[in-house]
Amino acid sequence: MSKVAVIGAVVVIGLGVVGGGGYYYASQQAEKKFQQKIELIKNTFPGATITYANHNIGIFSQEATMDKVVIKYKDGEVYTADKVSAVMGSDDDIKNLKIDQLAVKEKETATEQLFTVEHTEIANAKADAGWIVIESGKIKKIVPSKISFGLLNFQNLEFKPDTNTNIKVAQYQIKNYGLSQKSDMLLNNLSATGRSDFSIKSFKIDQVNLADISKRQEAFFADRKNYRSSEALNKGLLQNLSMMQFGLLNIEDLQFKDKYGPAFQIARYHTKDYGLDKKTDILLQNLTVKDSRQNLSIGSFKIDQINLANMLKIQSEFVANENDRKSINDKAKEIFQLLSKMQFSLLSIDKVIVEEYKSAFKLAHYQMKDYGVDRKTSQSLKDFSVVIPYFSKIVVSLASFESSGVDAATFIGMLESIDLNNLDNFGKNYTNILQDYAKKVGGIVNTGSVSGLKISFGKEFISLGTLTTKSDMTKEGNSNETYALDGLEFSVPDVSGSDLLNALKQMGYRQVSVSGRLTMQYQMNTNFLSVSLKELTFKDIGAISATLQANAPLSISYDSPETILTNPEVKLKELSVVMQNNGVVERLLKSASQEQGTTEAEVKESIIASVKEVAQKDKDIPASFTEDLVKTLKAFLQNPQVTKIKLSSMPTSPISGAVLDDKSSEEQFNLLNIKIQAVPIKH
Repeated sequence: MSKVAVIGAVVVIGLGVVGGGGYYYASQQAEKKFQQKIELIKNTFPGATITYANHNIGIFSQEATMDKVVIKYKDGEVYTADKVSAVMGSDDDIKNLKIDQLAVKEKETATEQLFTVEHTEIANAKADAGWIVIESGKIKKIVPSKISFGLLNFQNLEFKPDTNTNIKVAQYQIKNYGLSQKSDMLLNNLSATGRSDFSIKSFKIDQVNLADISKRQEAFFADRKNYRSSEALNKGLLQNLSMMQFGLLNIEDLQFKDKYGPAFQIARYHTKDYGLDKKTDILLQNLTVKDSRQNLSIGSFKIDQINLANMLKIQSEFVANENDRKSINDKAKEIFQLLSKMQFSLLSIDKVIVEEYKSAFKLAHYQMKDYGVDRKTSQSLKDFSVVIPYFSKIVVSLASFESSGVDAATFIGMLESIDLNNLDNFGKNYTNILQDYAKKVGGIVNTGSVSGLKISFGKEFISLGTLTTKSDMTKEGNSNETYALDGLEFSVPDVSGSDLLNALKQMGYRQVSVSGRLTMQYQMNTNFLSVSLKELTFKDIGAISATLQANAPLSISYDSPETILTNPEVKLKELSVVMQNNGVVERLLKSASQEQGTTEAEVKESIIASVKEVAQKDKDIPASFTEDLVKTLKAFLQNPQVTKIKLSSMPTSPISGAVLDDKSSEEQFNLLNIKIQAVPIKH
């Protein structure tokens, strides 16, 4: 026999001999340790008794098993379990603990169980010193941050706090809980019934710093002054939320219903990648809220790549102390600052409906893309409507709205400089901000459109086909703006005391349709302003065209027409207004002749005579202008289809309103070079 075989046989025999005694010694030690654990529980809770039918200790597995366990506390509470098995480590460690059919009764004689769990499992659990505070045999406080475990799992949990309330959970599980660990939490099929019914099909959160959050919360509530005021609580909550981190939060089929109040339901809520300096995605689907007065529903709410945790941190810094009172100006600045620091790639809302009594609000779709500093933001809206049950029901609807090209976050941030306590120079300040914004972003190109706007109140309405806008501004401050209006229509209402509206009614106008185009240009280096209104056309009525050229520095205040007209730096270069007939003159002559029982020629003479009389009585109108006015009116009424009226002012040199203050009316007309004349229409 080889040496190796001999040595091997000796080792095996030796182990067998020693092992027999070793097994006996180990079993005795395990039993002793088991009894020590039982005594520890009894000593921890004075007056508690622990009984069990039998127990078994596996020497090699280090697993202790007890059947039919009963724990009674001196206050009457009774804990029972069909089976408890545990693999213990040191005094404060549990490698594995399993409990089957755990039940809790408030009193031993109670007919119903307060709390039951079909199966409980804890793995790799450890408790640091001070994790639990017990006084007079009762648990006073548990410190969650001093606990860690690899697994906590409950199956089929039921809790009955009173005869009318029942709470059930099919599964509740946490993995990898502890400081500096990322935990996974899962809850399936939670239901709570009673006066209010509440249920969640699934709640899941992955990679959350749960123990770290617990530690911060413990530190916060350790200082009593932190929860003496709503301000302190709000600040603490925001700070804690901003420090939270998780990879995924998902909630499925959440429902709440109060038997005498509202009902609330969410099909799905999903949040991904939350934490400081992270870009978070949020999705909410099929939200409904109902009560006796109001119904709300949202088909979908989505926001992608938002710096949500950073926003909560900033907001926590704005929370005032208990005795501080912020002004409206301070609050506005905080809002502007918060909005300017927000970032997201997409915000979309779909199928929003709010109904209350006879009023309603509906929105098919709203979207905002690329919001944040140094980003060009775009917006779009589809099918918006509001119903207000006042004045025979007011209905407002909008088919679409679109806007793009503005770095909205940068612009909003610059609004912080506006002093809301002093609005006297608001126009000037806003203009300066706009100029500074253009310099900062290297120029502005903004486009927008509105279509299908309608406002109705009873039988009357105002509607808009389309309104398109384009605004260009260079970094030097030169601007070019265009506004195109098409299909603006409104009904002609019956209004007592309105001669114009009543006259339109008498002439057969039941509604008015308007279209036109306005352009505005400004040159910063010369302060040159040019405004052009190209044929603001009123269908079957007439048209107005106008041009304005002036020197108008942006450095002055534009808060009121009076300050503009009297400022010596604002100088008029040219003004012209052209009025053209498209049918209103013919209707006016016909209506007046029928009402007065005269011919249309006599009506014309009557109009001319009335205008002449009014002009002659007005001391602010020179005789020479009155003469030109009468001559122009005669020529226009003679051939309204081929003639238009032109009113113009072309000073020999740019002139300001301040120069005209001490001049007579005739001198003012001469300095402004005001003329009126009838000119032929060129076809």
